[in-house]
Amino acid sequence: MECTRNATKCPLFGEICEIKDNILPTYEEIMKYYEWIRRQLKCNSNSQKEPKFQEIADIVTRKIEEIWTKASIPITSHKRVNDMLKAYHIKCKNLLKSNPKIPKKKLDEFRRSSKSLFDISACKCMDLLNCTCYKDKKVPKDEWSFLLDQRSERKMFIGNIDVMATKQVRKTLKRKISMQEHELKCRKKGRVDTYNCPNSVLLVSSSSPSSEKSDSDDEELTLKKSKDPQPLILPATSMNYSTLAKTCDRYGVSDRAGAAIASAVLQATSSTVSIIDKNKLRRERSKTRQIITDKDRVLQVPALYFDGRKDKTIVMVKKGGKSYRQIIMEEHISLIKEPDSKYLGYIAPRSGSAKVITKAITDYFLRENISTEPLLAIGCDGTNVNVGKYGGIIRLLEKTFNKPLQWIICLLHMNELPFRHLFTYIDGATSGPETLKGPIGKLLENCESKPVVQFQPIPSKLPDLTAQDLSSDQSYLYNIVSAVTTGKFPDDLAHKSPGKMSHARWLTRANRILRLYVSVKDPSEKLQILATYIVKVYAPTWFAIKIHPTCKDGAKHLWSLISASRYLSVDLKGIIDPVIRRNSYFAHPENLLIAMIVDPQNQIRELAARRILKARSTKNTNVRLFQVPELNLDATTYIDLIDWQQNITEPPILKGVSDEELQLFVAQKGKTELCVLRLPCHTQAVERAVKTVTEASRTLSSKISREGYIKAQIESRKEMPKFESKKDFCVKKHHY
Repeated sequence: MECTRNATKCPLFGEICEIKDNILPTYEEIMKYYEWIRRQLKCNSNSQKEPKFQEIADIVTRKIEEIWTKASIPITSHKRVNDMLKAYHIKCKNLLKSNPKIPKKKLDEFRRSSKSLFDISACKCMDLLNCTCYKDKKVPKDEWSFLLDQRSERKMFIGNIDVMATKQVRKTLKRKISMQEHELKCRKKGRVDTYNCPNSVLLVSSSSPSSEKSDSDDEELTLKKSKDPQPLILPATSMNYSTLAKTCDRYGVSDRAGAAIASAVLQATSSTVSIIDKNKLRRERSKTRQIITDKDRVLQVPALYFDGRKDKTIVMVKKGGKSYRQIIMEEHISLIKEPDSKYLGYIAPRSGSAKVITKAITDYFLRENISTEPLLAIGCDGTNVNVGKYGGIIRLLEKTFNKPLQWIICLLHMNELPFRHLFTYIDGATSGPETLKGPIGKLLENCESKPVVQFQPIPSKLPDLTAQDLSSDQSYLYNIVSAVTTGKFPDDLAHKSPGKMSHARWLTRANRILRLYVSVKDPSEKLQILATYIVKVYAPTWFAIKIHPTCKDGAKHLWSLISASRYLSVDLKGIIDPVIRRNSYFAHPENLLIAMIVDPQNQIRELAARRILKARSTKNTNVRLFQVPELNLDATTYIDLIDWQQNITEPPILKGVSDEELQLFVAQKGKTELCVLRLPCHTQAVERAVKTVTEASRTLSSKISREGYIKAQIESRKEMPKFESKKDFCVKKHHY
C-alpha cells in the first residue's frame, strides 16, 4: 500500500515520529509514536483495514517499558501501562470527533498538558526522601534527581550503562540466589531448625542453575511449594520498623540486640517464622534518623538557650590505611529553641572560650539558614564565659547581631549558688571529685541507711504543687521538706534513695542533708543551719520556679529568695548576699519591666508601660551594655529592688509591641493585658539535651548520626513519654 506525505501527520500533535530512547516519553511523544507504528503496520500490510488497537499497543507499551527499564526506575505492571495508553487514546479520539467545534483555548490547553511525563513509575511519591512504597517499588536513590527532572523541567538524559552499579546489582542478585540454593540444600539434609507448619513455601530463583525448567535469564524470584511440610525461615520485609528503630535509639539498644528481641517477638506472635536481620535494623535506624532530621528544619528562633560540657567522644582515626576508634575529650554546646523547648542541634567548638563558642553559634545559624532577625532572647547559666560584661558569649552575640537581647540567666542555678557558698563556709571545701572532707559531708554518703528518729520540725510553707513534671529527686525533696515541716516522716519515704552523691547535683545534696537531719537525735548547730536554709529558702524558691517557670515571674522569684533569707545572722548574710548581688540578673530593669507589665495590679502595669515608652524615646545607636544593678536587699516588693533613677532600657522581647499599643494600654489604665513571649526562666530543657548529647557522643562516631540519634530519642519520648503500664502506650501510625 502506498503511504502519502499527509499520512505522516497527526491532527492533534503534528509530525509523527519514532520515540527517543534517551529520555522518558511524554503523552505527546507516545501518541506520535503510536501513529507512527500504526502507519508502519498499515503500509506493510496488503489489507485496507486499520490495524487493531491491541496490536499497536503491544509494540508501544514494550517500547515504553524498555526505556523506563533502561533508566533503572521500577515501573507498574504491563496491564496498567496498556490501560493508561488505552485511556489516553480514547481521550484523543473523542477530542478529534469534536475538533471542528472545540474552542481553540481548550485545544491549546490539551496540547500543553500532553507535554507532561507519561508516568508509569511504580512509585508516585513526590517527596522521594519520605517515600512509603515497598522496597521493590522504591526509586533508587541515584535516580531521584533524574525522575524529578523528567516530571518537571526535563533537561536530563539517560546516559550510558554504569558499569560499577551494574556489577553491584549482579553481585547482590548472585548472593541472594546463592543463599536460596544453600537453604534448599540444608533443608534437604535436615539441617534447618523449623516448626511444624503444613503451608510452607520455599524461595527458588528462576534463573538458578539448579532449576532444570528455567530457560531464561529472568532475575525475579518465584515461590514454589516445598515437599517438606516444615516452613523456611524468611526475612520479615513487609513491615514498618520506624518505631522499633526509634525505641532502640531511645533505650540505647544495639542493632544485634534489637534485631534479636524483635525476631523473638515475631516468632512468638506469628504462625510463620520471620527474622529481622541486624543489618536491616541498622539501615532502618539510619533512614529514620535522616527522615526525622530533615523534617525538623527550623527557620526562625525567637529565643536561643544553650549550655555545654566536655564529653568523652568517639572519633574515627586512620593509621596505616586502617580506621580505628579513639576516645577524645571534646567541647559540646547544645542549642535549644524556645518557647517550645525544641532541640536544634549541638556544636563542637575548638575550645571553650567565649569568642570561639560565639563564632560556632553564628556559623551554625548560617549553615542551617536560620534567620537571626526574630531572635530576641538568650538563655544560659551564670558562668562568666556566658555572662561576662564585655567578653561574654551573650555580649559578643549582641555585638555580632547588632541588637540587644533579653538576658535570661537560669534561676535554678542562681538558687543553688547561695546554698553552695553557705555549705562551703559551714562544712569546708571538697576533698575529691565525689567526696567531702567536712564532718557533715562525710556523714552524707550513707545517710539513707540510718533510721529516722524524733526530730524538731522546721516551720516553713511550700507552694502547692499541681500536676508538675518533677523528677524522682525533685519529688523526694518536696516530700522530705513537707515531712520536716510537719514533723511526721512517712515510712515509705525513709526507704527511698535521696539521690546520687555528686558535686554537680546540689538538689540531691539538699535531700541528703535533710535525710541526715531526721536521723540525728541532737543535730549540730551547723546541720541545723543548713537544714533550716533548705526548708525556708532553697526548697520554696525551687518549687516556686517550677510552678511559675516563665521569665515574667523571674523578678518575683529573685525577690522571694532575698526576702526569705533575711532571717539569717549577719555573718551568714555576709556569705550569701555578695553571691546574690553578683547574680541578680532578673533585677535588671529590662527583666523587672517584663514582670511589671503583666502584674495583677493595674497601676503597676500602667507604670511599666509609661517607663517603656520613656525608654523608647531615648534614642541610642549603640547596643546597650548589660550591667547587674545595685540591689536593695531590704525591699518590701520586687519593684523596689533597684533605683529607678538610673538609665532604663526597654525589654528586647517587647520589640513586637508597638507604641500605639502601649499608649492604648496606658490610656486604659492597664486594664488589659499585653502579649509577652512565654520564655522559661530556667534552662532545664538544655540540661536534658546536654545529657542526651553526652550519651550520643559515647555511642556514635559521626556527628550526623549523633544528631539523628538524639532527635529519634526525642521523637520517641513525644510519642510515648513513659511506659510504666499498658495504659501509657498509645499506638501511632507513621508514614515515612
